[in-house]
Amino acid sequence: MTDDPEPPPPGGWEINLPFILERTPGKTEMDAPLFDFNYGLPDIQLKLEFPIRIVCEDSDGTTAGAGDLLIEMKWRFFYSEKSQLQLGIYPQLLLPTGNHARGLGEGRAAFVLPLVAQKAWDKWTLYGNVGFWWQTASETRNYVYAGAVLEREINERLELGVELFGNSPKERGGRSEVAFNVGGTWKLNEHLNLLFSGGRDIVGDTTAMGYIGLQLLTK
Repeated sequence: MTDDPEPPPPGGWEINLPFILERTPGKTEMDAPLFDFNYGLPDIQLKLEFPIRIVCEDSDGTTAGAGDLLIEMKWRFFYSEKSQLQLGIYPQLLLPTGNHARGLGEGRAAFVLPLVAQKAWDKWTLYGNVGFWWQTASETRNYVYAGAVLEREINERLELGVELFGNSPKERGGRSEVAFNVGGTWKLNEHLNLLFSGGRDIVGDTTAMGYIGLQLLTK
């Protein structure tokens, strides 16, 4: 998914609790839920996320359990209030806490370093990232990924957007992927949002992907 460079307000928490589904031929994978904790410092975001993974193989039943842990730090190194342009970097470390033999984790550590950018004007916001994943598991390969999101404020409570993203092959013998999502944010009250999106691959094997969850903001 595509990230933006904007951190939570200093001293504020952003807690996301989504349910995520991805369907490929013969397999359905879910984060049910994903626990996503974010804390804001001046121009810094500290992040910790870990999923409860459910993997349903059409021919081999269902497995479930804790997935891999992701530790992240976002640094917004440029922000112009006049031009509404923001730039940042977002290094992330994946720790192999999920059971790889059961299909619940990668089995080896991985690291990603993306560059993130955002531009806002009127009721529109455009943001995107480009990054590189270093993977150490034997069946995987390092890959480049990129994504962009265009959002519009419909009213005080609703924002809608479209996302296009893709990556070079993640596995040996695999192929590049390009996908799209449509979704939005519905403001339930001052501190609680409903997040939702759905899409699929344009190039690749993912026939359906969905995301729905709650977002709690303390500031």
